Amino acid sequence: MKVETLENFWNKFDQYAVKATSGPPMMFRGVSDKTYKLIPSIARDTYDGTNNNINVLEEQLMREFKRLSVPVLTQYPKSDFEWQFLAQHYGLPTRLLDWSSNPLIALFFAVEKDDNKDGMLYIISHQVTDQYELFDYRTANEKSPSMFALQPNQGEVIFIRPKYTDQRYLNQKSIFSCPENPFKSFNLPTDKLIIKKEWKYEIRTKLDIFGITHSYVYPGLDGVAKEIKIKYYDPVQKGKVSHIVAENTIKLPT
Repeated sequence: MKVETLENFWNKFDQYAVKATSGPPMMFRGVSDKTYKLIPSIARDTYDGTNNNINVLEEQLMREFKRLSVPVLTQYPKSDFEWQFLAQHYGLPTRLLDWSSNPLIALFFAVEKDDNKDGMLYIISHQVTDQYELFDYRTANEKSPSMFALQPNQGEVIFIRPKYTDQRYLNQKSIFSCPENPFKSFNLPTDKLIIKKEWKYEIRTKLDIFGITHSYVYPGLDGVAKEIKIKYYDPVQKGKVSHIVAENTIKLPT
């Protein structure tokens, strides 16, 4: 949905935020460039190189990730999905796509960067499961199918919520979509809000007042450093703020 003014955008955003507090679960995903498709990282620009079959690449990535990460792990993942969560957390391409139950978090990701491009906020209402151990991430379906489906659209895509054992997951209110075919674009009813590039700086400023900052979204020193850089360095670099130093010259009597 295209909204013509920032005020109209906030009004529409507030409507979705209120709606998310009751009724069926709602998830939000923000992207800094509205041209980005709802395709997980492992399927971006890999169609030709995998001959439309992601399994070999996916297995190779996860096998190496397990082999090299085990010596430094303090807590060992207990299921395939927990390995997927861990890999996604550290930037390894997976078939998972990040969403959040907190619309402000998704909005943060939509305005975090790319100030020369319009962003997009995606909104979807869908059942979410915490029982990810019952599902096979490769098929997006139950390992032992029951008479009644645990989620609508399973076999095509499922929405799963990791256990919030990591502070980042907790702060981001993370939810993941997991498709059977990562190359296939999202085919569920999804609302969209376009975020004009000229609004991003002002929205970031407002989110800062709400406490939605890099140090909150990315707990740790990396987030702290990035927050300070964006708040104090970037405005000077981009010409939004000027620092003028007054020099006082004291003349001594001769």
